[in-house]
Amino acid sequence: MSYRTVSAAALFAALFAVGCGTAISSTVINSSPHPMNARPPETVEVFSSGPPARPHVDVALLEAEQRSDLSADNTPQFVNHLRARAAAMGCDGIVLGGVTNTTDATWTTTNNGSRKGITATCIVYQGPDGPGGPDAQPPGPPPAMTPPPPAAPPAG
Repeated sequence: MSYRTVSAAALFAALFAVGCGTAISSTVINSSPHPMNARPPETVEVFSSGPPARPHVDVALLEAEQRSDLSADNTPQFVNHLRARAAAMGCDGIVLGGVTNTTDATWTTTNNGSRKGITATCIVYQGPDGPGGPDAQPPGPPPAMTPPPPAAPPAG
């Protein structure tokens, strides 16, 4: 294989990779009720059927979208990317919104491409302690059982 063939293949792979994947954008819509700190993505709660009943503030609108119509990313990858962005921002949870679909001209004006996406809202729980709330206790062992008092001696 010649140097030119390897270079052309590497250039094609790089251009292909740039067009793939998921783009994430965020727009702050309200101030957080307390400071937000980055956290592990697995600690960000994901709500798909509506917001939680617990008092919270909608802090930011998040949008995930395929970078191009060549992207193989779909809903599972979108949710993972949204959760990672929310974690980096310090969100306590995300509430998934609607699926989006953008159609635009890509390679030529007659070849229309379609990019799928999904929206979510970054939420922060009200209260100074974030997800656990001000009254939350760290999980621990169940309380110890107290032995019953000794039985009374038989009457007799």
